[in-house]
Amino acid sequence: MLYKYYLNSVSKGTKATRLALKQKRTELAEATEPIQEYMVMQEMPVARQAHILKRGSYSDPGEAVFPNTPEAIMPFPENYPKNRLGLAMWLTNPDHPLTARVTVNRLWQNFFGTGLVKSAEDFGNQGEIPSHPELLDWLAIQFQSSGWNVKELCKLIVLSATYRQNSKADEKLRLMDPENRLLARGPSQRLSAEMIRDNALKACGLLNEKIGGKSVKPYQPAGLWEINNTSYQQDSGDDVYRRSLYVLIKRSVPNPTLSTFDASSRSYCVIRRQQTNTPLQALVTLNDPTFVEAAKVLGEQIHRAKNPEAGIIEVYRKLTGIAPSAQEIELLLEVREKQLIRFQTQPAKAKGWIEAGQYNLDHEPDKKAVAANAAVASIILNSDASLTKR
Repeated sequence: MLYKYYLNSVSKGTKATRLALKQKRTELAEATEPIQEYMVMQEMPVARQAHILKRGSYSDPGEAVFPNTPEAIMPFPENYPKNRLGLAMWLTNPDHPLTARVTVNRLWQNFFGTGLVKSAEDFGNQGEIPSHPELLDWLAIQFQSSGWNVKELCKLIVLSATYRQNSKADEKLRLMDPENRLLARGPSQRLSAEMIRDNALKACGLLNEKIGGKSVKPYQPAGLWEINNTSYQQDSGDDVYRRSLYVLIKRSVPNPTLSTFDASSRSYCVIRRQQTNTPLQALVTLNDPTFVEAAKVLGEQIHRAKNPEAGIIEVYRKLTGIAPSAQEIELLLEVREKQLIRFQTQPAKAKGWIEAGQYNLDHEPDKKAVAANAAVASIILNSDASLTKR
């Protein structure tokens, strides 16, 4: 006890050593704190023995089990290691009947809305049979032969005559084949939640296309996270405009903008999303700060154009990918004139458009004209041509 007291309270050498150690630890913490850490997996030197759990109880192990794969799909080669590397080799084996087909089917679903096998999440006997089995086999072989080149496969699909067909169909064809399983017309489907948000940001030029990095917290109504005794600190700057892929998703409180458009909560794996069209979705695209701010920026771009008609045509093409008809241009110009008169007589009405989001208008332009243009851009943004891919 005396010796410990001496070291703790009397010895100057011990005090100096402890002070130096504390300083070194502080330097180490400051040097390692900014480093991003990632969870990685590593094989155990000796694999843990697995058992069948009786009634699912961890305290009641039953028969011992060992790594293997279903022989009905493809027997596991004896020269493959019985670990994750061996499983990857088994999945990508040229004789494996499922990997290439499942991947091709999901990519096909991305472009056409429905896979060649409609039940993309189930290729077993509970799923549907392929609508075009020969096409599925051929695409799978092409995918394997290209060295599993996803970009090449996507290019092959979008340049095909099947994909480039007109998506319009007469009444007879719609009644006979409402889901386009016969591929007699081009695809027509509502954009996904992430695509709708990213399309608005890309069209107005605000989209931050940085790849990788941590999740971001864009605009969101205040108070949502408080139900879980947490707080939501919204990001600022370019982080607000990052792609929807990087939006932070709290499973108990999903992002309201994305979830309204049928984005999953990520509580479980979803291969096929439902597609709905509800009044609540229209309320989001009309009032959500992201979309109102995008309309404001597009309104400023219309204001900078040589004339309102040219600006409206350019914004329409950015949002929809097609040129507006003469009747649509006439209607949008009429709306612009009515909104401009309204904002000139009631300047306070333009405040919501001008102050939306964190984007600041350059050089103090005519705010009433920008607000009128923003209202026109919002109409285009909320049109079927912007929200549906055809």
